[in-house]
Amino acid sequence: MKRLWILMFCCLLAIMLAPGLDSAEAQVKAKVMKLGHQMNPVHPEHLASMKFKEIVEKKTGGSVTVDVYPSDQLGSFFTQMQNLKQGIQQAHVNGLGWPGHFVPEYFLFNTAFAFKGFDQYAKAINGPVGMEIREKLLKQAGIRLIGVGDWRRGPRDLLSVEPIKSVEEVKGLKIRVPETPSYIASWEALEAAPTPVAFGEAYLALQQKVVKALECPLDLIYSQKFYEVARYISITEHLPELIALGVTEKFWQSLTKEEQKIVEEAAFEAGKYNRKLVEDGEADVKEKMGKAGITYIQVDKEAFYNKGKVAPLNLEKKGIWPKGFYERIAATVK
Repeated sequence: MKRLWILMFCCLLAIMLAPGLDSAEAQVKAKVMKLGHQMNPVHPEHLASMKFKEIVEKKTGGSVTVDVYPSDQLGSFFTQMQNLKQGIQQAHVNGLGWPGHFVPEYFLFNTAFAFKGFDQYAKAINGPVGMEIREKLLKQAGIRLIGVGDWRRGPRDLLSVEPIKSVEEVKGLKIRVPETPSYIASWEALEAAPTPVAFGEAYLALQQKVVKALECPLDLIYSQKFYEVARYISITEHLPELIALGVTEKFWQSLTKEEQKIVEEAAFEAGKYNRKLVEDGEADVKEKMGKAGITYIQVDKEAFYNKGKVAPLNLEKKGIWPKGFYERIAATVK
């Protein structure tokens, strides 16, 4: 009888534990993509990342989950680059130039005046020479770009403490730029004094007048509240910036073919959502900043382009990318 009671107890215990085991097994099977970016939770990039998460998780039935970390929660930009190398995070969203820290040719895509308009930049990265460097990124850094050309920021404009009405007035201007050679070269071409400052320190640098200007899309100027510490925006539209969603190849290969297809489709859909947010929000943001005291200055954009178009050639002379690369890729957008 005692043995019978022991057997019954064991059977009951097994039944009680069975759902817990199934749940644990499901958790083990779930493939987790940690996706980091630098923008705050109200920025279109974060909202589009959340849309990407929603689509992936719904269409895969939870077999792939996406954990989104905004505002440098996974570390600074350079920390996140290391995270990708070490497999600590599986994805990153940023302007298309960010892979330049692995393959320098990508710095062309955050070089102002390299091309005219979003469509030319998109055509370049998705054309034959662009696909060459995408393959190079995959082989050398183990990073695959998806949804390229679908995600966009608003064009970058010039925010300044004092009014800038012409390209001549940029000469000597101490302007905050990201810590990459392409941004520096873009403003050197205009004879400014570009000053690399980490993104998280840009507000304070402008507030304390360590720099007298910075360049950003309007929605970023608004969401980061940069307009509180500088009152003039010159509409230069000097860099129509594409966004790149990069996924580590190790994580990509852990997905089934069906899951890979879903992730690609989700990136495309989230990109469309991102573009709509940016387009719909730009007029609203412009109006809000105007009411907050911002003065908008219409400048001669062609004059800026004509002076700045030497920037990609100067970068090539410095050996940032292989000789002849810019000429080859520029030929694909004509």
